[in-house]
Amino acid sequence: MEAKSPRKTSAIKDRAATEARILNAARTIFARHGYDAAGLREIAELAQANLSLISRYFGGKEGLLAALTDQFVADRRKGGLSYPPQDTLEEEIYGYLHAKLRDDLKDEEIVRLIVSRAAIDAEFRKTGGAHLDGQVDGNFRSRIKLLQDAGKVSPDMDIDLLFAAIMHVSFSVNFFGAMIGCRPESEIDALFNGFAAALAQGLPVRH
Repeated sequence: MEAKSPRKTSAIKDRAATEARILNAARTIFARHGYDAAGLREIAELAQANLSLISRYFGGKEGLLAALTDQFVADRRKGGLSYPPQDTLEEEIYGYLHAKLRDDLKDEEIVRLIVSRAAIDAEFRKTGGAHLDGQVDGNFRSRIKLLQDAGKVSPDMDIDLLFAAIMHVSFSVNFFGAMIGCRPESEIDALFNGFAAALAQGLPVRH
């Protein structure tokens, strides 16, 4: 295989750095003005990039939002979980729900942007669906495997179904409860406790 020339390698690095600046700027401007009012020129100025590069690299504002969504999902699947492995499935679900809440609150601006855009933009729902593919978090699957290996969870448990249920709980509580409803932490914690107990007791199994 032909080695890349130093000039080509430098160009690739420059493009990656420019794309990163544009995405960071888009995230800031979308959060500041909302998607519809956000201007590409302002994004380019904040990113210190040529305006034409937004179209070349991302295909415009729609492509920027799709790329931000993709980046958001990819970042969530990197690395491990922020809490140690738990001794029971109920404790693992409870810990995971709280970890996702912390993540969502840390990234509240992009979460609000994605959800609000998906609610009104049918085209984004189609393209965004490709990024939000609903695949089980590999970190969570690994934790369930540890419990299965220890004989604490049935080997026939349907992890995909369990994860889907957890994600529905997480979205409902995090977005409508914490972000929109501003529910107190004690109420959020009680909800997570109740859902974790219910999901752990009603283990989905493969048929």
